[in-house]
Amino acid sequence: MATSSRRLPVRYIQLLLQSLQDMGVERARVLSLARVDPHDLDARDAMLSHDEVERLMQAAMQASGRSDIAFEFGRRIKMNSHDLLGYGLISCPTLDAFLRMAARHYHLMTETWTLRYHRWPEGGEVVYTPLVALSAITLPFYLEALAMAQQVQMELLLGTQAFPYDYHLSMTEPAHVQRYRELSPARFHFNAMAAPGLRVIMPAAMLDRPLPLANEDVMRDIDARCTALGRTPPRSDVGWVAYIMAALRETRGTQVTLEDIARRVNVSARTIDRHLKKEGMGFRELSDKVRFERACDLLCTSGGAITDVALQLGFSDAANFSRAFKRVLGVTPGEYQRTTTSATQ
Repeated sequence: MATSSRRLPVRYIQLLLQSLQDMGVERARVLSLARVDPHDLDARDAMLSHDEVERLMQAAMQASGRSDIAFEFGRRIKMNSHDLLGYGLISCPTLDAFLRMAARHYHLMTETWTLRYHRWPEGGEVVYTPLVALSAITLPFYLEALAMAQQVQMELLLGTQAFPYDYHLSMTEPAHVQRYRELSPARFHFNAMAAPGLRVIMPAAMLDRPLPLANEDVMRDIDARCTALGRTPPRSDVGWVAYIMAALRETRGTQVTLEDIARRVNVSARTIDRHLKKEGMGFRELSDKVRFERACDLLCTSGGAITDVALQLGFSDAANFSRAFKRVLGVTPGEYQRTTTSATQ
């Protein structure tokens, strides 16, 4: 996978630099340590490569000398940090609708992570997964920032009336763990042996609670506009993986070919394939990934009928589905269901 082609909007980096300035760390020093040109941060809609972001994270820790810099950075990320999408999210009627919309358009926030949302009758789960290889330094940084960003948004939406719910971070317990313990009713669990990523498990009563700023007309309008943004092909050689995954998710449940997507954006299938290969991916690999994201959703919500899930995804029988599922995810559908069920009990 070509990590250098994954990007993060500059608007988030500006928040990191503001956190450092509040700690007395000069912006110029951090950018110098990270070897990032200050002019690259001038436009709010500009993007930095994954490699540049990693250097900035490491420079932030070095310059601040603090273990909780990612914690502080994450708490600065508010709903309006996400530009147009943020205004749509804050207009959702429930947290369930909020998370579904965030999952549909997460590529507009960052190209370096994915967000998946699974819902079942008793609750639901948000899963953040890295799309790039992360070092032992930057993975915890991302995890803390993502966890705190979600926590701040839960506090904004639900206030003090939130229900107990759980964060699972694939990292060792940080030195500032007491700061996490003060965020009740949220509970934080740290496990460096878990697969890289962040899981947030919430009860149904929390997911279905009406939100105070709900406006479904605004939500639908912005949802459509974000979908239109997803239909716009990237302006350069980067970003095609995120674009294709968004297109496939939008049409989940329908068999979509590379040629179908090429016709939609008026370019050749060969051109898209060439761009994907530059990012180290292929269309079939991406199609499988999205297809089995759908499989995970159905396994969580269909009542456990693996054969039914197989048929919905176009497999001729459960055996073929199980083999393909294990090839992509490393576990069988039954093992995945058991793990998910035990996590919610």
